[in-house]
Amino acid sequence: MSEVKTKNQPKTLVNIDLYLKNGIHIGTKYKNGPMRRFIFKSRSDKLNVMDVQSIDKRIKISIDFLSRQDPKDVLFVSRKRYSLPGMKLLEKTFGYRIMYDRFVPGTLTNPQSEHFIEPKLLFVSDPNVDRQAIVEAKKIGLPVMALSTTSSNIRDIDFIIPYNNKGKKSVALYFWLLIKELYKNNGLIKSDKEYQYNVEDFVYELDKEEKRKSQQKERRFGRPQRRFRKQ
Repeated sequence: MSEVKTKNQPKTLVNIDLYLKNGIHIGTKYKNGPMRRFIFKSRSDKLNVMDVQSIDKRIKISIDFLSRQDPKDVLFVSRKRYSLPGMKLLEKTFGYRIMYDRFVPGTLTNPQSEHFIEPKLLFVSDPNVDRQAIVEAKKIGLPVMALSTTSSNIRDIDFIIPYNNKGKKSVALYFWLLIKELYKNNGLIKSDKEYQYNVEDFVYELDKEEKRKSQQKERRFGRPQRRFRKQ
C-alpha cells in the first residue's frame, strides 16, 4: 500500500498530511517480527516507516471500541509522559482511569493492595515500557490495546495500533483524535468545527523542574545521543 493517499484509497479519519506532519508513521531502526506486516518501507537512514492507511484503519477501530466502553472499565497506563495531557483530560472529562509515571505491581492482581482495581480493558502507550501492566493483565485475562512501534514487544497485546509511540507530537495526535470523537459521541460537540482543542494542546512539555534537571544533566554529561534498543 502506498504511504500517500490516492483516489482509490478510503478516506482517512483526518487529512493524511496531518498524519505525516506529526510523524505517526515513523518507526525505529529495528523490526520486531510480528510488526513487519505494518511496515511500508525502510528509509535510507534505516528508519522503518509504517503504512499510514493501516494506521488510520486501526485508529478508527480503537476509537470506536473505546467509545463503546464504560469509562470506568478502561484503564490507561503510561510511564512516558507524552501521554499525560491526553490521559488527564480523559480522566477529567469522561472519568477514565489513568496511571502514569509508575505502574504499582499488584494493581490488577492483588486484591489486598490499596491500588487494586478491576478494569475490563487496559490501554498502554508503549508495550516495552508498560510491560508490568501487560504481564498482570495477561494473568487475569484482561484484554490489552497498545500503541506499538516497529520495535515494540507485542506479546500478549490483543489489539495492536501500529504507531510512533516515541514522538511527543505523534502521541499527542492520537489523544487529540480520540477525545474529539468521544466529544462527538457523547454529544458535547456536534461537529469537528466545534472541537476547541488543537493537537498542540496535547503535546507534553517539560515543567520547570524537569527542564532544570535536564539542563544540569546536559552540562554534566553533554547532550545525549538518540539510541535505539535492539529487540
